[in-house]
Amino acid sequence: MIGTRTIRNGEADPMKIIVMGAGALGSISAALLHAAGHDVALVARGARAEHLRANGIRVEGLAEVTAACPIVTDPATLTEADLLIMTVKTFDTAAALQQLAHVRPASCLSLQNGVQKDDQLAATFGREAVLGAIANFSGAVRDDGVALFTVNASITVGEPAGGVSPRAQAVVDALNGAGINAHGSADIVSTTWSKLIIWSGMAIVSTLTREPSVHVFSDPDTACTIARIHREVQAIAEAEGAVPEPVPPYSSPESLAATDEAEMLRLALETGAFFQANAPLHKHSMLQDLERGKRLEVDETLGDLVARGRRLGVPVPTVEAGYRMIAGMDRIRRAAG
Repeated sequence: MIGTRTIRNGEADPMKIIVMGAGALGSISAALLHAAGHDVALVARGARAEHLRANGIRVEGLAEVTAACPIVTDPATLTEADLLIMTVKTFDTAAALQQLAHVRPASCLSLQNGVQKDDQLAATFGREAVLGAIANFSGAVRDDGVALFTVNASITVGEPAGGVSPRAQAVVDALNGAGINAHGSADIVSTTWSKLIIWSGMAIVSTLTREPSVHVFSDPDTACTIARIHREVQAIAEAEGAVPEPVPPYSSPESLAATDEAEMLRLALETGAFFQANAPLHKHSMLQDLERGKRLEVDETLGDLVARGRRLGVPVPTVEAGYRMIAGMDRIRRAAG
C-alpha cells in the first residue's frame, strides 16, 4: 500500500494504478506512468477503447511516448489498486463510481474540476482512502486519437485534512518520476479552490469567445472579465473557510482580485505571456469540448458555484451570467443534435 511501499536502490516498487477515463488527462497520465514502470490499467469505452487497443496510447507534445498498457472496458474485472485516478468528466462521475464501487483502492484521487469530487470519492471508497488533488496539467485528444500534451505545470497532492503524508508524497514522487510535474500541498482544500478560481475565469471567457488561452489573457476586456470572475469565486472560497493561494504558473488569485484594474491587466498579460512562451496552442478544456460537439461540464462546476454563492449570501453576478449563457448554449446545442 502507498506509504509503506518497499524502497530498493532509492526507488519505490512500481504502483498498481487504475486510471478511470481515457480523455486527454487520463491518456497522458496512464501512458507516462506506464512508461515509468508502473502497473497501469486505463478504463476506456466505445471507439476510444477500440482505438487505444489497436494503436496503444500515443502521446505527443511535451512528451513523446506510445504505451501499450491494458485497456479495460469492463471495470468489473478490476479488483484492487494502490492508486485510483479519476479523470472522467464531472457529469459522468456518479456512473463511473458505481462501476468501481467494488474496487478497494488503498488511495484514490481526482483530477476533475470543481470542489464536489472528494466528497463523491469518500462516499464510495471511504474518506480514509481519499487524497486531494488538482491538475494544472492538460492536453487534447486530436482527431487521429493522439493525446497532445500541452501544459505540464503541476499536479498538486495533499491530505484533505491537511498536510503531505507519506502516501501523498509517494504519489508525488511517482508522478515526477513519470515526467509529470507534481508537488505536495499542506492545505489541498485551499489549493483546490485556488485552481477553481483560475479555471472558472478561463472556462467562462474562453468558451463564450471561443478563443485560446493566450488570447483571452492578452486582450484588456477579456482579461478584465476574467479578473472579475476570479474576485467573485475567491469570495465564495473565503466564505467556505478556504485560504486561496497561488497556483503555478498563474499569478496569485489574491493579486488578481485587486480593485486596481491596471494591476489586474498587468498580471493577466503576464499569464498571457506564459501561454505564449510555453503553450501557445492551449485551449481550455471546456472550449475543447464545445469545439468537438461534446457535453459541457457546466452544472457541476459553474452551476455549483452559483448555488454555493446563493447559500452563503455571496453575490456572483459575472459568474452567474457566464453560467447561464453557457448552460443555455449547451442545452440548445444538444437538443438540436
